[in-house]
Amino acid sequence: MNIEVNKKAPAFHEAELLVHASAYKVYKVLSSINDWPTWQSEVSKASIDGRAAAGKKFVWKAGGLKIKSEIHTANSPSELGWTGKIMWIKAVHNWQLKPERESTLVVVQESMEGFLAGMLQKTLADGLAKNLYELKLEAEKED
Repeated sequence: MNIEVNKKAPAFHEAELLVHASAYKVYKVLSSINDWPTWQSEVSKASIDGRAAAGKKFVWKAGGLKIKSEIHTANSPSELGWTGKIMWIKAVHNWQLKPERESTLVVVQESMEGFLAGMLQKTLADGLAKNLYELKLEAEKED
């Protein structure tokens, strides 16, 4: 990853889940940012011009909050990461995709820093669990 999460941040969480789909398919779902609202229940809008690539900026809305993000790592099919800002909170969100036979172990990490970020620990943990589950459902759909 070009930018690592801060494991000592006021809010940090890591989770993993086995997805019964190839890393290529999982990466395609994750990196198709404009399609996030179709499978992520918390995302109501997402907009990026073109494909996901390091240095690309995008804007999205999740949980009613507008988030400005920039991709820092886009290595298909193994890594995707971005930074984001919501008001005074800065986040680093990283995905690692590890092939395991015909499946993919998806590892997600996120850290949040800034005023009152520590109050978001439970929200972060719950959100990543839900996000992983929804990614699993989308990636395991038949083409």
